[in-house]
Amino acid sequence: MPLKRSTQVSTLNRIEIVRISDLTARDASQWTQWRAQRPELVGPYFDVRYVQAIGADVPGARVARLYNEGRVVGYFAYQIRAGVLQPLGAPLSDYHALISAPGYVPDLNALLKATKAKRLDFQGWVGPMDAQGQIVPLQRRAALTPDGFDAWYEKQDHEHHKFFKNVGRCERNIVKDFGGFDFTWERVTPEVMDWIIDLKREQYKKSGLHDIFNCGWTRELLVNLANLHDEGYGLRAGVFRHEGKLVAAEISLVDKESVHLWFPAYDPAYYRYTVGIVLTLAIIRHLAPLGYKSFDFGTGGEDYKSPMTTAGGECLEGSVQYAPALGSRMMDMAVAVLPARRKLEQARLSLRRRVNVIRSTEVSLAGWSRALILMAQRGLMRLKPAKA
Repeated sequence: MPLKRSTQVSTLNRIEIVRISDLTARDASQWTQWRAQRPELVGPYFDVRYVQAIGADVPGARVARLYNEGRVVGYFAYQIRAGVLQPLGAPLSDYHALISAPGYVPDLNALLKATKAKRLDFQGWVGPMDAQGQIVPLQRRAALTPDGFDAWYEKQDHEHHKFFKNVGRCERNIVKDFGGFDFTWERVTPEVMDWIIDLKREQYKKSGLHDIFNCGWTRELLVNLANLHDEGYGLRAGVFRHEGKLVAAEISLVDKESVHLWFPAYDPAYYRYTVGIVLTLAIIRHLAPLGYKSFDFGTGGEDYKSPMTTAGGECLEGSVQYAPALGSRMMDMAVAVLPARRKLEQARLSLRRRVNVIRSTEVSLAGWSRALILMAQRGLMRLKPAKA
């Protein structure tokens, strides 16, 4: 669903900053009601339970209550890093929104002023926005199964037959070489979580990406979601095992009808079987008959996403500076000039994303400095000419 970029900012005359624990039952009820009225807010990140579960362990977690004439008109869950306003849980929270009634356009300048932040950074904003800044539209990628697994598979196979033919061959090779893997859909145990995190950290080290789990609080965020005693919400994992040994696993965040595929990992020894893709297909095959209708893959451009997904709605990535007055004109201009400077903008965007991940996770000066030094060192290594 396309996002509305309104030029009319809704009236706002007071913002109250509260701790997550100070959200009342009335707040939670209003939050849930507004979310249900907005079909673009599909996915577990927009659920008030997400904010309540992670709030205790995200450093500096807060919620802004927005008022007009004494009445609450919106909520925005956030954190502040080095004077920058970020959605709560960044960089782990792939999507975020100001929770309000349909059509409400937030006054971001007033929000920045109330939180004493110099700018707002976001990488998956869903919903109306009226702002001045460099803002890029992104597409959510999702496997949509409202008509069931078979209908989804037939459609995707028709459009991407070579991809699904290769996946089918890998599935047959797994059966031939191992007798198949045991699949389970289960709550995330400490064993599964530690196994995935260890593999992800090794992957970050090899790729030169910042280790988002080095700071500690990001793991605790996942632990809190795993410990939720709610049958309809929380962390789950699709798991492949062979003779009791973990082969592949993917942590997902789920609500009643949607699944956000979050942290996949697999034993490198099984690389040639593309077990990560085979596992994702097994998750969809298992859950679609249980009533799950949306499997969100995020916004990244990985090759495997396109054959398995369709456009799941637009979101925005960018940065909005604090300014005396805001309007949508500059936002539209920023989007329009991107094609003419594509390579430069892509390089700038890549660098900004790397810095934002560091800023989001590292809350100490020592951690921040160490991460920036490592990033600079990796950058210099890439610039060195290859040896003859």
